Amino acid sequence: MKLEIEKGSFGYIKRKKKRQILLVFLMLFIAAVMFITGLFLHKFDKSNLCTMLAILMVLPMAKFFVIYVVMFPYKSVSRERYDAVREKLAGEAELMTDMVITSSDIAMNLDFIIITDNQVLGLAGKKKQDIKYIEDYLKKTLDSNKLDSFTVKIFDDEKQFEKCIPYRQFEKNALQEDALKIIRTLAV
Repeated sequence: MKLEIEKGSFGYIKRKKKRQILLVFLMLFIAAVMFITGLFLHKFDKSNLCTMLAILMVLPMAKFFVIYVVMFPYKSVSRERYDAVREKLAGEAELMTDMVITSSDIAMNLDFIIITDNQVLGLAGKKKQDIKYIEDYLKKTLDSNKLDSFTVKIFDDEKQFEKCIPYRQFEKNALQEDALKIIRTLAV
């Protein structure tokens, strides 16, 4: 299993959830081994350094568990849907999938994000998400990073999203790469 999973790659949510739960159990196992070792080394006295280290193992375990809980309600897109969108893209457009983006208020799920030379298009992963909030959040984030030339449009209907997939050819530029990096940093 590859340790780092690239955000926005196909199957990201599924692999990330598996990785996070595996890390939770790994930290729990390490903490238990440390605690038991400390008990044996110090004649079953709980006041020892190994006990303290075992207790501190709860901190990274809690971090991994929180990420798992945030991602739990979301699912990866199917291979068929991913391939269908991939086929319709122009050559230089960037496609990201399985995005769970967090703000200080809410977690947002986007099945697809397409980044061209001047626009960001997205498809909401779950119904009943505040589309306007997602658009504003992404636009504000791009603007604050001096990428105000990008327009942001999020769809909740897959048919409308597919109609807006860019077919035109354009050259990849540095602004497109910057937008890709910034949006990746927003994902869990």
